[in-house]
Amino acid sequence: MSSRPISNLASQPSRYSAVAVVLHWLVAIGIILNIKYGLSFDALEETHSPLLRPAIDMHKSIGITVLGLVLLRVLWRVSHRPPPLEEGLAVWEKKLSAGIHHLLYLLMVAVPLTGWLHDSAWKGASGHPFELFHTVPFFRLPLFGAMDGATKDHWHDILGAMHSFASWALIGAVALHVAGALKHSLIDRKPSLRRMWF
Repeated sequence: MSSRPISNLASQPSRYSAVAVVLHWLVAIGIILNIKYGLSFDALEETHSPLLRPAIDMHKSIGITVLGLVLLRVLWRVSHRPPPLEEGLAVWEKKLSAGIHHLLYLLMVAVPLTGWLHDSAWKGASGHPFELFHTVPFFRLPLFGAMDGATKDHWHDILGAMHSFASWALIGAVALHVAGALKHSLIDRKPSLRRMWF
């Protein structure tokens, strides 16, 4: 009996499930699009562009969608054990990888949640109903409804600053995540990218 099939099986990398892969890339696309929209706001505001409000509305719609997808990812990960890390990684690489993943999950919830709170504290919200992708009516968090305009402005500013800080932290965490995946794939010759591909 030939041992070739056994060796081939042994050399196959452990992969994430199809559901985990789809959720990963949908969240990644959403984050990239929202970074693009978020970075465009200042320029659109300075030029008084009529595209500013549609861009903000799309940014909010994508953010809520990402939040829902991330919560699905968390539920899926809790109920489906991910594949182990590749063999041969140094201890510091394993700890850094785990730390970055935990930070990513935290920020992927914190960024859209602070954005949702920021929008909910906007004193002009009552005159601008929130619809996901201009189609599905959605709600704002009912934490600020009884507040006067000045108090709403105060919380709007604080939550906006928190959202901005968390967004920049997410950009940094994503950059580290991508750099680590490329390092493992291109330099270490490990199947990091194939594990999270279709």
